[in-house]
Amino acid sequence: MVTILDGKETSTKIVEEVRIEVEKLKAKSVNPTLALILVGGDPGSTRYVNLKVKRCEEAGITAQFHHLENATTEQVVALIKKLNTDPKVHGVMVQLPVPKVVNEGEIVEAIAPEKDVDGLSPVTFGKIVLGEKSFLPAGVEAIMELFKRYNIDPEGKHWVVAGLTSWLGKPMAALLLNRKVEVTAFAASDLRLPEFVKEADVLCIEVYRKGAVTAEMVKKGVIVIDNGNNYEGKKVFGDVDYEGVSPFASAITPVPGGVGPMLITMLLRNTVRAASTA
Repeated sequence: MVTILDGKETSTKIVEEVRIEVEKLKAKSVNPTLALILVGGDPGSTRYVNLKVKRCEEAGITAQFHHLENATTEQVVALIKKLNTDPKVHGVMVQLPVPKVVNEGEIVEAIAPEKDVDGLSPVTFGKIVLGEKSFLPAGVEAIMELFKRYNIDPEGKHWVVAGLTSWLGKPMAALLLNRKVEVTAFAASDLRLPEFVKEADVLCIEVYRKGAVTAEMVKKGVIVIDNGNNYEGKKVFGDVDYEGVSPFASAITPVPGGVGPMLITMLLRNTVRAASTA
């Protein structure tokens, strides 16, 4: 029988654990604080940042919301550097994507590694490649946490990482390079997707194509981590044909309700971890 990797239920448990840790830190006069920076006025980004603020409040974490409707790269970098040196701020996160007039690379690079709780700076990526301790991007952290919570050993398997985004695919592959696994990683546009998927013991996919992976592509016992978000009206679908693939999988994340609910939770936990070592 397939194991459903329930991110919603797991997230609820972790938030409660985070809340307890926050209370312990506050008892020591440490107030975990996350600075959230929104550049521009994209409606989707605005909603997501507001949701993060709400989740921070639920966990007892202080959220500093910095909204720069019109800003240059230099102005955003200056704010980040100010937050880097503020001892009361433990985590700094810029909501991506930013407007095209702003240099995303410079902004992300400006975040101090010890406050990069979203795990997206080049320095953090370098640490992941080298196998050094660092904060992991939320998606990567969420996947590894689901494996831990469901007692699934990530090692000794052939991982196939489909999609090479800077926030998931690339750091996921980099992390796996330092584990006892075989890794095949390729871009979302690679036409060899069916060929690669067939060899996967673990499939981690983010190609943004509804039903890109079907039952005949996977082998029996595969573990499926579906990070796809494909909207049709108000309904969201993964990259994997969930109903078709589930009978062949040993474990699978649903969409919605799999990795998604874990993303903000991992950000909150990283913030608390940063506060505990500050």
